[in-house]
Amino acid sequence: MRRTGAICLAVTTAAALTALSACSASATKAASTAAANGAGGAKSAVLTVADALSLTTKKTSSYTSSKVRMTMVVPKVGSTVMTGSMSRNPLAMDMTMTNPQLPQGMRVLMSGTTEYMNMGDAGAKEFNGKHWLKMDFSTMGAEGKALADALNKSNTQSPSTSVKLLTSSGDVKRMGTETVDGVSTTHYAGTVDLKKLSASDPDLKSLLDSATKLGMTTETVDMWVNDQNLPVKVHETATSSQGPVDTTIEYSDFGNTPVTVTPPPASDTEDLSSLGK
Repeated sequence: MRRTGAICLAVTTAAALTALSACSASATKAASTAAANGAGGAKSAVLTVADALSLTTKKTSSYTSSKVRMTMVVPKVGSTVMTGSMSRNPLAMDMTMTNPQLPQGMRVLMSGTTEYMNMGDAGAKEFNGKHWLKMDFSTMGAEGKALADALNKSNTQSPSTSVKLLTSSGDVKRMGTETVDGVSTTHYAGTVDLKKLSASDPDLKSLLDSATKLGMTTETVDMWVNDQNLPVKVHETATSSQGPVDTTIEYSDFGNTPVTVTPPPASDTEDLSSLGK
């Protein structure tokens, strides 16, 4: 793999991580948004949708780490699958990534603004025997810094951002109960008019900016929540200017344990940061 190709791969991987961060996050204001759209009236034994998602918001926001599995299907790339652990404040990820261009899989580490990719023995042949590639996006000019900022926004790595996106639709519906991976869940669904997302909310503004660049106007969001008021699965679909985009994220093992990222040995790492300037 040539170095320019490696840089493109690093940026593409970071973009996938950004998608994971953004999808894996949407909600500190979910309760107020939902409540404003239908939490009035007498209380009943069954929680209203607004109250239920308010609990999900509060519970999810109390955790800073989880295990995740993301499957993202995008035009011209195909299906990308990422599995592993992530934590936020500060951002850290330890993931394995596969797609049609990487059928053998690739380990990806992310710590703050720095990404490491293990290219395996095949990649080492192209980089002086070094198995790891390193890229610090904060050193790569305005575009690199923008990508680093998107990855490290304080709230966009929390699954609660997905709750916020869902409730911003204004007509969230409780679809019923379903079993997801052996877990009993309640299924919620809504369609979001992306042009109406609140530009005053930092998390939603970030999503709106990304959607605008991709030519998206609406997004359908489905969420499955367990009896602990935690999201088990989030499914988001939209149509971009290049075609349909389909993202599914599954969560487990919520906690507050930071993901530890140990930088690979310098002797086995090729630093590509300077090449992207």
